[in-house]
Amino acid sequence: MASKIILHIGLQKSGTTFLQHMLYDNRDVLAEAGFCYPVSPNWGKGKRTVPNHEWSSYGLLGTEFPWVSKRRAANQAAAWQALVDQVATWPGTVLLSAEALSVIRAPAIGRLLDALGCDDVDVLVTARSLGRSLPSLWQQHVRNGKYSGFESYLESLAEWRERGPDHIESDPDSHLWRAFVLSGLVRRWSEAGVNRVRAVTTPGRPPEVLWHRFVEALGLPRLAQVEPTQEWHRAHSGLTAPETLVLASLNRLLDENRWKRQDADRLRDAVTERFQTREERGGKIVIPPEWRPTVAEWNQEDLSALSGMGAEILGDIADLRYDPDGESGSAPTAEEMGRAGAEALFAAVGLQPNEPPPKRKARAVRRILP
Repeated sequence: MASKIILHIGLQKSGTTFLQHMLYDNRDVLAEAGFCYPVSPNWGKGKRTVPNHEWSSYGLLGTEFPWVSKRRAANQAAAWQALVDQVATWPGTVLLSAEALSVIRAPAIGRLLDALGCDDVDVLVTARSLGRSLPSLWQQHVRNGKYSGFESYLESLAEWRERGPDHIESDPDSHLWRAFVLSGLVRRWSEAGVNRVRAVTTPGRPPEVLWHRFVEALGLPRLAQVEPTQEWHRAHSGLTAPETLVLASLNRLLDENRWKRQDADRLRDAVTERFQTREERGGKIVIPPEWRPTVAEWNQEDLSALSGMGAEILGDIADLRYDPDGESGSAPTAEEMGRAGAEALFAAVGLQPNEPPPKRKARAVRRILP
């Protein structure tokens, strides 16, 4: 049985994908240091784009995640058992990473800890400023097929938040605030009986800063010598403001014309891949001016509560602060919108019938290469 388990539970859009790939790529170095970063069976079959343990957790917690059906949970039961078996046979420290665990409620945390069967559990949370997270969350919302504008998206978040902490802790659909009210997240896991909960802050870029802080939290200075490759800067970049608006409009058209989900996903993947190869991509997404005081208030409320708890912070607390006066950026220009629209059209024209998404093709190639 593992002597210790470290759970990295996100947050979403805080560099989790980057960290998970770095951990997977350096799993042999980790093993030499007594750490096991388990490899999911789904990853070995080429069904995943990220080497983490999120899908495996579906096999235990199922519909605790609002986006997971009973059927999907049943399909992941074997993956969860395989993960538990690896935990049971490793004598040292097991490192698990799944950002979805940041949204689960207290009873589900208890079920997870009981199933893992280890008395020594640490929790690591990677986090960044709410003012930086919300634009990233909205563009991911659009990449998932939605088409609400940023203002509408923020309005819905405000409605959920105004229902109060008790509602956030109990309502399945309030999962975003269960994660992004950082003080509530730290309190929830601390009260579950884990050994300790630490927050690792990230400024966003350069990625080396997050990596060095993360391996410091693991107590593995040797890994700090491993530097990220330049490919990470492009492969895991988000969408810009004009690109997100174009994709949102495309999503609306796909919905109105009742495209099959699989076909729509293929088209979105092709368009997103095309966007990420551009040199001039337009301006970043920023908090709309009328929402900046509200987001600043949310941010300050959370940091004050976090400070009052005496939470352990690794990194710079300034990375968690949102300064509305420092917000820079303007609405996309007509030229930026036109270029993004043309790129989307070019991607759609080049997409062949029944062609697998670009990421799936890339994974297939990786499986062939030595």
